[in-house]
Amino acid sequence: MVSLSPKYCCVNRLSTKFSDQRLDDYRAVIALPPVDIADPSALNHQELTELRERILVANFAHYRCAESASDTAVLEFCRQVGLQTIHPSEITGGLKRIEVSYDSKARYIPYTNSELNWHTDGYYYPKSNPVRSMLLHCVRPARKGGATELINHEIVYALLAQKNPEYITALSRADVMTIPANMQAPDGPREAQSGPVFWQGPDRIYMRYTTRRQNILWRQDPLSHEAVEALVELLKQCTDLMFHRQLRASEGVLSNNTPHRREPFHESTEKDQGRLFYRGRFHDSVHIP
Repeated sequence: MVSLSPKYCCVNRLSTKFSDQRLDDYRAVIALPPVDIADPSALNHQELTELRERILVANFAHYRCAESASDTAVLEFCRQVGLQTIHPSEITGGLKRIEVSYDSKARYIPYTNSELNWHTDGYYYPKSNPVRSMLLHCVRPARKGGATELINHEIVYALLAQKNPEYITALSRADVMTIPANMQAPDGPREAQSGPVFWQGPDRIYMRYTTRRQNILWRQDPLSHEAVEALVELLKQCTDLMFHRQLRASEGVLSNNTPHRREPFHESTEKDQGRLFYRGRFHDSVHIP
């Protein structure tokens, strides 16, 4: 169990500044082994405490179930950490299966074995009803590759603000990032959506972002362009602030929809042995009393 410093616990989570102690706490948390979960459908006090402390520091937590878990058990795990409102497109026991597809979904990178670059889940949904949290649970890992990376978006926000406060102003504009309409999206037609990259809710900072260049319309002014490029560079350079793990079977990550990416991977040649993850998207933030 990680011990949070008093200095960190007093930090205003909406501040653009943070202490060296906060960074030290964060690095310590992402270096920890996963939280061991005996039964995901019935979390005990210690498991909930460890998950809560990691979410507080990192906005995500890495966990490991003692045995393989069904989609129903994983969904019950989510409910115990405050995730009640699942996005309506999630259809497999409340979760979606993410695996290499050879049908129409193969047009979309998550359903291939290609690299999936930095993004938050559901960045193409409106700010009025955002995806506030997500879960990735490994059922079967890839034969080779496919590691998952995450970074705390509150730290990304603060680092950008330290570099130039005007970057935060630019990336908080309501029209800085526009996602064009997509009438053939795998989870149903989507209207065009404009919105900010960062905005402040009542309890914390939220982020809506993708590194992809195709079909993303950024606000056309010099400051917005400079801010977007600074964010891209930050995500390339801050490797010491990134959680990196090739998730094994029965491991997963629970997050307040922090930026994450997936490395390319090689599939197993055996039938029904390819990489398979359950993904859950929720309109709630993680909340563990």
